[in-house]
Amino acid sequence: MSDGDGEKRTIERDCIECGKTIEITVYEDNTYQGGHYFGEFTVPDEDSDGEYKQTGERVGHNVVKWTGDEDSYEYWECDDCYCSPDQ
Repeated sequence: MSDGDGEKRTIERDCIECGKTIEITVYEDNTYQGGHYFGEFTVPDEDSDGEYKQTGERVGHNVVKWTGDEDSYEYWECDDCYCSPDQ
């Protein structure tokens, strides 16, 4: 993590578990403080003209692909949710 010197900026994201707004400080070297980041994921946009199309079968299960648009989200958790024994 950065020692605090140099350029830094603050971004706000919502905790995916509880919805709380998290203030995250991003440093010049792309390290950050505040919250826990787990990457980006996509989900089908049900309002698009897509459908689930079978693309194959594996061990008795259908393999499907969404043909429509997808929405992209960042997965962030606040300290409380990340450290909670219930998670």
